[in-house]
Amino acid sequence: MKKYFIVSVMALGGLFFFSQCNDLDLQPLDAITEEAFYKTASDFKGAILASYSSIQSLNGTSTENLGECAEWWKVVQMTSDEVTFDDAQIGSCATNVNMDNLNFQPTDVAFQSVFTHIYQGIFRANLVLEKLGGDNELTAEEKAIFEAEAKFLRGWFHFQSYKLWGGQGPLALEVRRDLSDIALPNSTPAEFEAAMIADFDAAAAGLPDSWDDSNLGRANAWAAKSYKGKVQLYAQDYAGAATTFQDVYNNGPFSLMSDFAANFAIDQENNAESVFEIQYASNSDDNGWVLDDNHSENFKASQGWMRSWWQDAGNGAPGGGLGIYVPTSSIVDAFEADDPRKGVTLYTEEGDTYFASGGGTAPYEKAWSPTGANFKKYRGENTTKFTPVNFAIDYNNDRVMRYADVILMYAEALLNSGGDTQTVTDLINEVRQRGYPDGTPVAATDDLEAALIRERQVELAFETHRFFDIVRWGIAEEVFSAQGKTFTKFGSNAIFPLPQSEIDRSGGKLSQVN
Repeated sequence: MKKYFIVSVMALGGLFFFSQCNDLDLQPLDAITEEAFYKTASDFKGAILASYSSIQSLNGTSTENLGECAEWWKVVQMTSDEVTFDDAQIGSCATNVNMDNLNFQPTDVAFQSVFTHIYQGIFRANLVLEKLGGDNELTAEEKAIFEAEAKFLRGWFHFQSYKLWGGQGPLALEVRRDLSDIALPNSTPAEFEAAMIADFDAAAAGLPDSWDDSNLGRANAWAAKSYKGKVQLYAQDYAGAATTFQDVYNNGPFSLMSDFAANFAIDQENNAESVFEIQYASNSDDNGWVLDDNHSENFKASQGWMRSWWQDAGNGAPGGGLGIYVPTSSIVDAFEADDPRKGVTLYTEEGDTYFASGGGTAPYEKAWSPTGANFKKYRGENTTKFTPVNFAIDYNNDRVMRYADVILMYAEALLNSGGDTQTVTDLINEVRQRGYPDGTPVAATDDLEAALIRERQVELAFETHRFFDIVRWGIAEEVFSAQGKTFTKFGSNAIFPLPQSEIDRSGGKLSQVN
């Protein structure tokens, strides 16, 4: 019986499996058999890139399948104190209101969508690891690199699950093919942490320090070490995190860009400050509205994502953006008045030059947003540097970890492990004075914890770190209370509920977090 390389729609426990044909042993005319695939280096590269495409899909939209309204953004941004919604523009995306109000429901499609993409990516990485042990044409060196890369991706996706569900979601370390035993049970935070660190250690040992230009964007050994440090920081192993980050800081290839704004320019992708970023292709003649590989249009990986559609100003602003996601007054007020990072991150000034999607400019009007502010990071002049299939699509890579983030995490790890306060101060100032050279430097006698919190907030605004930062720091209740909101974690470790649909499919193996 042949197993065709077609991912089934069914997802018991979030684990996808291959559909099987009947007893007629026929060669399919429109599909590659699993037995015929996974032979060459080209086959394995395609398979590993499929796992990367699941990262793209987090920022995609598949309204035909899941009725999405920028679901990843709902979970990692709408929940933060940085982002809110425009009531006049919310329309069919009214579930965003619950997320903004910190009312987390297990039936919200956002959790199912994110769970699907995370565990699809894990499955694809596990499939590569399984097939590396089979009959193939790879050299020992090629096998070692593909194994390391698959483990990086598995660790990266598990870290997303860990952040959302506190290490109590499924821990998937192999492909499960027995349909009578395909679902996975809850795991524990300790099990997650050990598995992620093991994967990132293996990735760091097996991946190259850098890739050639034809493979830019693929994870390297230093990205693996950086994520290992982040896992250690979240697990409160501050001494271990400090050691890991010190290695990256002293020996890694990264450096801060001299110009803060250059980090987000479409013509400065994969720059010296980029540790890991989601790669998006340039314009194509494909359907610009099909942005993930779960859509009915025969496996199309994302070309871009709909940053323009969701983030650009609405309410009559040029360019056609919905303006559903808008900055809060809290993030506007967090910037010091003359911090140049504010003008890179936000539109706030009446009459400022506003760059419309698809080209053209206009004087900015504060009336376009209920908070008098709109997103500018990744936007601004960048919108004139690409020509989208339609005005909604943006091809600018998403920088999911920058070296500035690593430096500030290194400072945090040192601060919490009794490290030298002058070193902590120097690290904070290294980031602060790059972005705000005329600002008053932090002094060793200052409240360094407060200084660190402030710098992470303004340096990394809208880069999907803030919500998880304030929760792990234990200040979420205070931060949200200042906005008139009540925050309560869904469980002792988890922030969010597991999707109810996955619990129902698991046949009792998976239960709601507590």
